[in-house]
Amino acid sequence: MSLKFNVLISWLAHAVTLGIGFLLMPYILHTVGDNTYGTWLLLNSIAGQTGLLYLGFGEAISRFTSKYHTEKKWIELNRTFSCITSVYFGSAAVAIGIGIVCAIAAPWVNEWPGQSLWEIRAVILILGLNAAISIAGSSFGGVLMGIQRFDVERSIIITINLLRLGLTVLFLQQSQGLITLALIFLAVTIIENAATCCMAFRLIPTLQLRFRHLRKRVYKRCFSFSMFTFLSLIAEHLIYMTDTILIGFLLGPAAVVPYFIASRVCDMIRAPVMQIGYVFMPKAGQLQSSRQNTELQTLVCRGFGLTVVLAGSALIGVFYFSPQFIEVWIGPGYQQSSWLLMILLAGQLIALPTQLIRHVLTGTGYVRLPALLFLTEAICNLILSLILLPYLGLYGVAIGTLVPLVIFEGGVLLPMGMKQLGLTVPQLFKQGVLTQWIPLSLILVYSYFVHNLNIQPEWTQILGVFTGAIIVLVGGIGLSERIRSQARTQSTQLSQNIISTGN
Repeated sequence: MSLKFNVLISWLAHAVTLGIGFLLMPYILHTVGDNTYGTWLLLNSIAGQTGLLYLGFGEAISRFTSKYHTEKKWIELNRTFSCITSVYFGSAAVAIGIGIVCAIAAPWVNEWPGQSLWEIRAVILILGLNAAISIAGSSFGGVLMGIQRFDVERSIIITINLLRLGLTVLFLQQSQGLITLALIFLAVTIIENAATCCMAFRLIPTLQLRFRHLRKRVYKRCFSFSMFTFLSLIAEHLIYMTDTILIGFLLGPAAVVPYFIASRVCDMIRAPVMQIGYVFMPKAGQLQSSRQNTELQTLVCRGFGLTVVLAGSALIGVFYFSPQFIEVWIGPGYQQSSWLLMILLAGQLIALPTQLIRHVLTGTGYVRLPALLFLTEAICNLILSLILLPYLGLYGVAIGTLVPLVIFEGGVLLPMGMKQLGLTVPQLFKQGVLTQWIPLSLILVYSYFVHNLNIQPEWTQILGVFTGAIIVLVGGIGLSERIRSQARTQSTQLSQNIISTGN
């Protein structure tokens, strides 16, 4: 599959996920209430920390699958796949053990106001089992990404999200409890991993999961790579997944909701842009393996520019329309979420382009320094959030995320990544950023004039604004690409004329 198609199918999957999220979040919130939903968010945030048990092997299996599939080294591919899957099975067992311990310790961790202890314990056990199944089956998804079959992997995600929507609407009204939500999560996780497993073996007929493929040297190679991607995973969890836990324990479950609304919208904006990096990572490994350095540099510049225009357009839209959007989506009374969203998304204007460079570096095998830098950023994030929380409340947590991000991502990672990839500032600016002034200017003008029409918090108006913005953005990007193509053609013709004249 082509790179462009993989990006488009990833965006389609995200669009479906986004639409279902828009429907489910207010539905669940108003069905179970703020307190129960806040408890659900808190439990999910705690369960989400089991993602650390992936140990960074997700990037490892994607990179090595891409490498050995390109080189047609099937034995090495099977050995790598078997070794990483065996590690995941061990991590899954640990996840179940952690779930049991957390269920036992539940009354000492929190008072869980409004919820019975047995229900809290049951939900924790179910979420632990859910995490274990996700971890055990994740190597199959890594294989699909490694061979760049994002069409298959994303199609499974689309189907699973539609199933989750149907199950939630069908069962939550009948039993408005945490256990119902947890069981729905578990059911779709089982189906998703079963489908991914079947497709991985179907698309690579030579793929084998065998005890005889386990090799000490393969474990050593995978661990040496994944050790640093694991540090990046820890950092990502500290930055993006501990805020709700911090707020929940220090300010109470109800305080989680306004921050989570802002964080959720920010994640929905981040996700499609980050899909570019996920698609680029195995492609970068493929280009490096075939020593196509010029093509790799061009790929980075084009991707960097695309992430800049998408993140910048989102920030402009949030600045003008986030209050109306949040009110029509969730309801009145969450004005604070709009300001929190502005703070969180401002940092993503820098983070998202540099995240793409981080994924490309991972695809090429350069992981050590970016991982250590990311971990340092995460520690500073946590410390600053703890310092600012007593004085600024939820805003302190958001600012604690923003400041280290700007310093470490924009000030250190960006120039370091450019140097590693052999890029210069003028080259990145000219090929990646400069050409994006057209779509960004069009979005800014569009948002300004539409905002002056006094848009009301109604779905028809919000959807109309969003549709218009998409049309303007796509048109602007298309115009920018046309100008770029014409300039490239003129440059080629000029070079040919000079050569002809010389002859």
